[in-house]
Amino acid sequence: MLTVAVTGQILIHGPLDLHGEGQAEVRDFLEADVVFGNLEATVETAGAWPTKTKTLHLASPDAPVSIRELGFHAVTHANNHAFDLGPPGIASTRAAVEMAGLKLAGSGLDIEQAAAPVIVPGPEQSLAIFSVDLGPQPDINYASTERGGIAPLRMKRTVSVPAEEFETLKRIVETLGDDKRGAARAAVGYDVGECPELEVFGTPVAAGDAIGARWTADETDLQRLVDGIDAAKAIGDLVAVALHGHHWDSNWKTTPDWLLDLCRGLIDCGADLVLGTGAPVMQPLILYRGRVIIAGLGNFVFHTGRAATYDEKHVDVWRSAAIRLTLADDGRCKRLELLPISVGRPVDHDLPLGPVPLQGSDADDIRERAFAGLSAADRQVVF
Repeated sequence: MLTVAVTGQILIHGPLDLHGEGQAEVRDFLEADVVFGNLEATVETAGAWPTKTKTLHLASPDAPVSIRELGFHAVTHANNHAFDLGPPGIASTRAAVEMAGLKLAGSGLDIEQAAAPVIVPGPEQSLAIFSVDLGPQPDINYASTERGGIAPLRMKRTVSVPAEEFETLKRIVETLGDDKRGAARAAVGYDVGECPELEVFGTPVAAGDAIGARWTADETDLQRLVDGIDAAKAIGDLVAVALHGHHWDSNWKTTPDWLLDLCRGLIDCGADLVLGTGAPVMQPLILYRGRVIIAGLGNFVFHTGRAATYDEKHVDVWRSAAIRLTLADDGRCKRLELLPISVGRPVDHDLPLGPVPLQGSDADDIRERAFAGLSAADRQVVF
């Protein structure tokens, strides 16, 4: 048996005030053989500069200490804010996380380090934790053999349209000359990768029976992840895969079908747990072949600069959950416990408070949403 506790994303800027009774309750709930969550920040470092003009999430070097004090053993780091300061930020984050006594998966000084799992030992078995980002992100954010960055599992959408519309789009592309410009660039190696039959303003388009979309993972990225899972299983580890992505549904509380299909596919490839983050709102969890898929766990700490906007628009970013699982030796979930969480908010002065348990109807709402996708048989593991 192995107990594993997970949380939503940890978008943290500095140390937390963890001295209250509520924070102690959260810490007690997180007592498990393995505790991990997604660190959605870059630790500040001298000599680095921003890689984007939009929002940066920069953490002080002592912020990871609060994560460790809450009981975490590891953090995942393949996400859209890991590269906010480029490769120097990748290095500074790993250094600060490891100094705090935590392990880090999903980013590194090259693709080998970024794609490697962290291994957290338990009393009988270990958990290998992989961390990958689904995009969309600029390719420069992704690690390579020669550059630091994050581990990718790039997802691509191909749009299908009926034959008549396909021919119309094809004429538009030909009239604008986009096809010839693309071919000229590809001929000299400026544009590499797959060349779809038709690309319309950056989107691959195929002829089909109806308007629709098909999502596929980059073959190289997927094979790298599957090979890693195989290697971990070969030495007897249980495997968790942490996904982070920004291909959200228009309703942030809904998990896209293609994402659930991807999660099921990873279970088929040997994963025993899939934890998703990205949308800042919690989504229902499911069980598949006895394994838990948490496609979207929302937030745990959320030091956003848009707090007032989220409140004004009634976006449910301040309620989520921590989940504790008891896994059998074969990875099947034998027990699932859920603690509804009031997410840690930013403050203007003093230390921001750490997360605390939700109470009353708010807690009931989160439980209802979390378990909405479970069958009666699946609910037998819920305690």
